Amino acid sequence: MSFFRTVTATSLLLGFLTACSSNPAEDNGISVPAPPSASATASQPPAGAAPTGSQPSAGADPTVSGTRATPPPNSVGTGAPPGAKRPSGIPKTPTDLIPSPGWIDGLITRGGTGPCYGFADWDGKPYAVYSTAGTTLKKGDRVRVRVTPNKLRIDCGEGTQVVLKALERVP
Repeated sequence: MSFFRTVTATSLLLGFLTACSSNPAEDNGISVPAPPSASATASQPPAGAAPTGSQPSAGADPTVSGTRATPPPNSVGTGAPPGAKRPSGIPKTPTDLIPSPGWIDGLITRGGTGPCYGFADWDGKPYAVYSTAGTTLKKGDRVRVRVTPNKLRIDCGEGTQVVLKALERVP
């Protein structure tokens, strides 16, 4: 009798498990919007008709409100974002106002003919600049510099030790 009970319990358990899994789950983890169904287009009024109300009826599809179907909450929208306008033409001024990496704008704080200079960016961060070019710089000159970290054992004073790679005077 124990064999009969084991077989019966196993078959009942398998029957319950297969009955529960015979229908696919509604939420399978995919967030792709479902294509519009025929019922959604059938419930919409014709193009010339006025909407009957802002609230859908109790038996209506919850994804349809008024005349426009709303996408599922996790779907990716297509088209332009709300409120986006098409540009009127080609911009007259550069749109990339972000400075190139490595270039720093500021003032010379310690001038001379080199090889060491003092430099401070517009935020006030001090740099100790080393250069073998022999450029004459005066204190207060507005410049734009491209620098790299100083790997040489040369101390040019107070600030972050850097080597001058390029210099542009700013009016």
